[in-house]
Amino acid sequence: MKVESCQDFKQGCCGCCVNTHWSEQRIADFLSANTVAVDALIRRRGHELRVRDLIQIHLRRGGWRDYLFAFFLVPFTFGLSAVLWNKRYGSCCFAGWLNQEEQRVGCLIHPARLGGADLRKHAFPMVPTLSCDREMRCPMLDDPTPRQMTLGWFELSRMGAKRLKRGVAGSSRG
Repeated sequence: MKVESCQDFKQGCCGCCVNTHWSEQRIADFLSANTVAVDALIRRRGHELRVRDLIQIHLRRGGWRDYLFAFFLVPFTFGLSAVLWNKRYGSCCFAGWLNQEEQRVGCLIHPARLGGADLRKHAFPMVPTLSCDREMRCPMLDDPTPRQMTLGWFELSRMGAKRLKRGVAGSSRG
């Protein structure tokens, strides 16, 4: 099987999007809440989401913490609060479930899902130091193994996060 993107894995992957220090249940709950928020907005607005829609979702899903850390705590703690953000809070509110069975994860605002403009560049609206690295290529894509195809979404995502942290590829969470 040729693997071109993280969505080529049958279970998807969210290793670069969510905090894999969290438990599987916490991540699953986070993904569920994100999916509900984004799907509700899509039902109201259709697939033509705007940046202000993303800001609304971001703030409702805890994005205020991103602003707090980026604008108030980082300068006063000389960047140490960024470590806390990364360990405790750093997750994208646009990562979610791509199927009803909650077995496939991925980006809820990906152009392949919405069929429109690539809104991922606005995943962390109004926080210029955070962004979705849309050009990143996960190291798992270069040498997919049959084992990766049989793992669950959580195990695969955690494996992907570890591969990224080894410095094999650059990433920014989101």
